[in-house]
Amino acid sequence: MSEKIEEKIREYEERLARTQKNKATQKSINYTRAQIAKLRNQLITIASKKTGGGSGYNVKKHGDAQVAFIGFPSVGKSSLLNLLTRGNTESKVASYEFTTVSAIPGMMDIESANIQLVDLPGIILGAASGKGRGREILGCVRSADLVLILICFNYEGMINFEDLNFIRNELHNAGIRLNQKKARIVIKKRTRGGIGFSYNGDQIMDQDEVKGLMNELGYSNASVYFSEPMITPDQLIDFVMGNRIYTKEFVVINKQDLARKKLTNEDITQAIGHDGWVKISALNKENIDDLRHRIFQELDLIRIYLKPPQQEADMDDPIIMKKGDDIERLCLKLHKNILANYRYTLIWGPSAKHPGQKFINRDHVLLDGDVVSIYVKR
Repeated sequence: MSEKIEEKIREYEERLARTQKNKATQKSINYTRAQIAKLRNQLITIASKKTGGGSGYNVKKHGDAQVAFIGFPSVGKSSLLNLLTRGNTESKVASYEFTTVSAIPGMMDIESANIQLVDLPGIILGAASGKGRGREILGCVRSADLVLILICFNYEGMINFEDLNFIRNELHNAGIRLNQKKARIVIKKRTRGGIGFSYNGDQIMDQDEVKGLMNELGYSNASVYFSEPMITPDQLIDFVMGNRIYTKEFVVINKQDLARKKLTNEDITQAIGHDGWVKISALNKENIDDLRHRIFQELDLIRIYLKPPQQEADMDDPIIMKKGDDIERLCLKLHKNILANYRYTLIWGPSAKHPGQKFINRDHVLLDGDVVSIYVKR
């Protein structure tokens, strides 16, 4: 079943590669994109069934966040996991490929947060279609809060950026969107009237293109609203499919002890496409502490300190939350009854205009380092 789907995908991809892009061919291009997306969606569904609903190696989440290590064999994932967790895990290390054959979790303590790191078996090209237990690996990646991609310097002293592109492509084919946000689109089904299209700002697609694409994706009657400019056909396809995972990517370049050619930070940032990267040497234990702090930052975690009414704040055991979380989210994290009996909150810290500022509404966004007193009805 999977092999036939993969063959059909290759046929459509070859057709897409041969098609010259212009206004006259756009409808055909969008049709082909839609067919590829539907076929890939079938592969994702098959993978989910084979891995227990998309859970991959079924690593149960623990701690405040989960980070998945993914990379080609022998890039140093196991060595790095052991260094970051400082003995809180047992990931076998050896100089031959495919040492790790199952997902191995470990806990990293940093900035008062407990971060679960998961060492996954080395990915190979074709993992999205199931090669090398690829479906299990990618299924675990889909549940992570951060994808940490490991590449390394080769024995010629150059960085294997090609590996990064291969891995990104495998993740994309598995429905994982790195460093992207879900497009702001509203689709409402209706019983008649065909496809209606309205939008905000300049757009790439016109009414006919949106209609044709929606028809290919199974919609005959619906209103479509783009609430942000320049939405692409691929973004619309992803939105309609509804099972895409949007997560952050962080790149670790290991084995800098093998470096031969001097590459500037600007060179590396340009090759990777963003500044979310760090160079390390697991062998020489270089930049390991820096990586630990970068992981905390990339997860967008904040620390909130609780101050029981009329008591001192507990500055040793913060509540770990995500950037953008508000008072209501904090109440729910503590106990649902707190929200049901909520009166007001006093805050000392970065998000308050003055010490002990009173907030009656629960939509106030908290910031890292806030000290919070929540008052409830008796």
